Amino acid sequence: MKLYPLSFLPSKDFLEKRLARLLLAACMTSALASCQALSFYTQAIRGQAEITFTKVPVFKVLQSPATTPELAAKLQLAQELVDFAESELALEASGSYRHYADLQRDHVTYIVYAAPEFSLEPKTWWYPIVGEQDYRGYFQKEDAKDLVAQLEEEGFDTYLGGVSAYSTLGFFNDPLLNTFIEYPEVDLAELIFHELTHQRYFEKKETSFNEALAEVVAREGTRRWLRKKGDRQALATYELRLKRRSAIRSEIESSIARLKKLYATPLPAEEMRRRKTAELQSLHDEVKKLYAGWQQKPSHFLSTPLNNARLVSFTTYEALVPELQQRLESHDRDLEAFFQDIEKNGSLLPPSP
Repeated sequence: MKLYPLSFLPSKDFLEKRLARLLLAACMTSALASCQALSFYTQAIRGQAEITFTKVPVFKVLQSPATTPELAAKLQLAQELVDFAESELALEASGSYRHYADLQRDHVTYIVYAAPEFSLEPKTWWYPIVGEQDYRGYFQKEDAKDLVAQLEEEGFDTYLGGVSAYSTLGFFNDPLLNTFIEYPEVDLAELIFHELTHQRYFEKKETSFNEALAEVVAREGTRRWLRKKGDRQALATYELRLKRRSAIRSEIESSIARLKKLYATPLPAEEMRRRKTAELQSLHDEVKKLYAGWQQKPSHFLSTPLNNARLVSFTTYEALVPELQQRLESHDRDLEAFFQDIEKNGSLLPPSP
């Protein structure tokens, strides 16, 4: 085998683009009937290829006279957040968020959640590498809407939401995107820390665990970021925000418990449907009251009618947060020790000493 100096080895970016070209070419070849059948994976490859071929190194964007001062400031902030994640949060970017891609749209993907009419068990889909997940993602909204229509015909509750970012789990160098780069500082910090957590740890078939883990690390990281900046007011505001999230989670979890009890009761479908509707309306009203008391505009959670799929989308991110927060606290908030626990025990609780 011929050896080359390290400087002549292909970069990850080069390999990434080469792989994207090969996959895209393969699935566009009419002779490959198997790829024609896998329309979902074809659109996924095309969507990832678009990101790969659109992204530009951040330093080049910063050097461009066409870059606005506002975008330049956000890109610079993002670089500082990535550096902080690597030096202070036991995370490794491995080249992610050192590029920028303007996709010329508001969302990078669209996610579909589904659950039976009288159950809170999510419908799952199988994917290569990561196994079963509680959602289906599409790069084009129309494709997602087609799936929603199909699922609703089959009797499922559905929820379709736009997504600003996703992680390729380190298989590609994920770029900063126009879909989230303009977020306020705290939101941008949470997002970057969340997605980088997926690169550090991701457990197959454990959607809720993975997302809750990323949420816990993101929140701890954001606290540390604000402390490092010495911005006491911003930190106090952030802690209040987390406290309010917890209050909302409590209302939703109480409603979910009542719905689970209802769905386990032998009732005629009409009566169960009536009680379900009443419970969901009550949840809507209670959460709305919380926001009114805070003199705050209701969150995106209330922007669409509540159903089982909408609740599933919430619990995917929030249900295991308290448990994982306790695991972090058990390590005195030492993130490296916390990650070592997670990497050893996964979603199982560590054995008692």
